[in-house]
Amino acid sequence: TSLVEDHYLTYSLEEQRWKWDIDNVRDISINENVAAILRNKLLRLPIKVFEALQVMSCFGVKVDQDVLSILSGSDQFDELISSLGYAIQEGMIEKRNETTYGFAHDTIQQAVYEYLPEACMKEFHFKIGMQLVRALRGFVTPEFLQCNSITFLAIDQMNRACDGTDPNRLDTRIKNTLASLNLKAAERAIDLADASSALSHVRFGLQFVGDTGWSLCYEICLRLHEAACLANYLNSSPDEVLKHFEEIINHARKFEDKIKANCIMIKSSASGNIQGAINSAFIILNQLGESFPSVATPEDIQNAIASIREFHCDDPKEKIMNSPELTDTKKLWSLKLMDHIFPYLHMMSSKLMILISARMLKISFQHGFAPESALGFFCYSYSLISTFNDIEEGYRWAKLALVVLERFNAPSLSPKVKICITMFVSIWKEPVQSSVVDFLRLH
Repeated sequence: TSLVEDHYLTYSLEEQRWKWDIDNVRDISINENVAAILRNKLLRLPIKVFEALQVMSCFGVKVDQDVLSILSGSDQFDELISSLGYAIQEGMIEKRNETTYGFAHDTIQQAVYEYLPEACMKEFHFKIGMQLVRALRGFVTPEFLQCNSITFLAIDQMNRACDGTDPNRLDTRIKNTLASLNLKAAERAIDLADASSALSHVRFGLQFVGDTGWSLCYEICLRLHEAACLANYLNSSPDEVLKHFEEIINHARKFEDKIKANCIMIKSSASGNIQGAINSAFIILNQLGESFPSVATPEDIQNAIASIREFHCDDPKEKIMNSPELTDTKKLWSLKLMDHIFPYLHMMSSKLMILISARMLKISFQHGFAPESALGFFCYSYSLISTFNDIEEGYRWAKLALVVLERFNAPSLSPKVKICITMFVSIWKEPVQSSVVDFLRLH
């Protein structure tokens, strides 16, 4: 169509055939020709239609109709749906189903998006993001912070709008809300092992809280730096882990607020110094009220095992299922930290591993159970088999670990515990074929 409109290709009524100037056509490169066709066609569109395409291009190659409906409810975008209808007729976009609009080709989306200067496009993102934020009713309530698809789109638009700019045109209430949403998105990305996305959300979250974050929104700021520590650990960036760890240590208001960062730092440092990581863990455990000897003697081991025998009962499964849940914060962090250092003790000190596993069980029986209790049961069962060659008793304790998992339904911990039981315990009592099935299922 562009070749005709630019008179490179014409139809001769006299000769009843198409005519063209082949030299002029050859002078146009294919890429330039495609770009020119798109550019010229876009420029011929009515201004409202072109603006509607720009709005749509801010979301990528496709967008849900629900999102467009939210935007069309504002005065800025009141003609959005009707303008996109015109764009459909022109073949620029298509309605792929009842709920989705999409560009006919990603080249069109790219041409539309790149047409305006960066500053103007940021303003588009800002207007879209603010309209989506306004549309989310009660956006400072906990319900809003449970991220849904519209919420993530709002975060993305506001992040793009504020990338590299000063977000101070937003009032404090909205900035804190966007920081909270970026925190939620970062934590979700970490759960999915997507370190890159998590770090991006952390960066924007910290940008929204600003220099006064530690004083005005302490909890959000603390959790953003914790997320940064963990995401950088997943990303194998120890220097960045250390930077955010020091930020937490310097600003945390109480010891408990430093524990999670210490746990991450221990795991990060273990890659180069396992013994140093173990020593650091024992220092933190001592501060939590759980002291251990530097070297486990036979007497220490006998006392640890004897302390567990005190909790023997006829129906341990019922006790696990009906005992209270662990609520003591220090005890819970002690379990988590002991969980973290178990692999290192397995390599460096099997005797200390016995003491750790016995302490995890003692905390669970005395103060309540938690998902991490399952690893304590496994560690104890493994110690009984590997150190004392007591396969029957070790197998019994491993089965109790599965009871703990059944009670708490912990998806993040369950594969780890089950694969350990399959590799180190079940293989002594069950056919190899059943272990293979478990391996495949857990994989």
